[in-house]
Amino acid sequence: MTKEKKVVFGRLGLMRNDTLSKNKKIKIGFVGGGPSSFIGYTHRLAARFDNRFDFVAGVFSRDKKKSIDFGSSLGLDPSRCYANYSEMAKKESKRSDGIEALGIMTPSGDHYKIAKLFIENKIHIICDKPLTATVEDAIKLQKLVKKNKIVFALTHNYSAYPMLREAKNLVEKGKLGKVLLINVEYPQGYTVGIKKKDEKSTLKWRLDKKMCGPSMILAEIGTHSYHLLRYVTNLEAKEISAEVNSLSSEISVDDNAFLILRMNNKARASIWVSSAATGGENGLKIRVYGTKGAVEWFQDEPNHLKFTELNKSAKIITRASNDVSDFSLKSSRLAAGHPEGFFEAFSNIYTEFADCILSNKKTNHTFPNIEDGVKGIKFIFAAKKSSNNNSKWEKI
Repeated sequence: MTKEKKVVFGRLGLMRNDTLSKNKKIKIGFVGGGPSSFIGYTHRLAARFDNRFDFVAGVFSRDKKKSIDFGSSLGLDPSRCYANYSEMAKKESKRSDGIEALGIMTPSGDHYKIAKLFIENKIHIICDKPLTATVEDAIKLQKLVKKNKIVFALTHNYSAYPMLREAKNLVEKGKLGKVLLINVEYPQGYTVGIKKKDEKSTLKWRLDKKMCGPSMILAEIGTHSYHLLRYVTNLEAKEISAEVNSLSSEISVDDNAFLILRMNNKARASIWVSSAATGGENGLKIRVYGTKGAVEWFQDEPNHLKFTELNKSAKIITRASNDVSDFSLKSSRLAAGHPEGFFEAFSNIYTEFADCILSNKKTNHTFPNIEDGVKGIKFIFAAKKSSNNNSKWEKI
């Protein structure tokens, strides 16, 4: 069997032959992600990709009828469509066929109190980012996860793109030498046209610091960028200098951030995230420069990784080709040459979350975990503190 055929049948083959699964599905419920929610649709789709989950319950609206109507449209038993998470936690814990895992896709300010009730009933959690709205809640959640020994995944899905995993592999194999410089950019333009009169109806809970935290732009895409930087390079940031503000006179929340970081190996990094970049869609990019080489990945072309060795011409490595590592290959779902992207990367995290539950492994995750979530929240608060003090260097 050629490597290409391994990719075509890789995921399905593993499902058929993996002795851990034996066709066992994990019963999962969701809190959040109602009819108009893109992220809700994404979570549900990702959970279905590899047939590892049985979707059986959920809360989709505070209005009981709306929750039942939407859940029923998804094929759920109406009696398992709840109006609030407390009711769901209580009733599901009493069922012999109750949920074993929970997906949370509500504003981050609610994550701790929702997760707590289910974790105390030994329910595994897969949660949308950022982890919480405060450092205190993040740390309390981390302690709960460790105490109850549950599997906790955070959906920083960009880290599950095959070619970003290839970039990580090249760094780990020493192909870049010592990392000297890292740059991450994530320019979007979705707040540029918002007028003051429409701010509340458009940004909704993002205007509430109790729900979103101290900075909208850092919560929305800053934590994604920070996690990606850490994930690909295996480095940690020691200090940060930041300018975080709003460039729009029409909105009252942060829409742009310039960040400089001092890494633990003495490398320097920069992150730029914005919703004020007119015309920007999802221009996520990461570039890593070392003493022996460099890599560059751009989400608009997710199946390509640019790799440049010192004093040599640049090389484009394509997803699922004969040049990639097994780590990257196992994350691919289609044969080389076919487009693959956002949903598939999200699904990789769900499948790895399931593998971890079924194998009873609580450590050595390939997916973002509770520690990544806590570090992301500490990053937000350190950046905001620096910005409020004229970009003074702050320890993370």
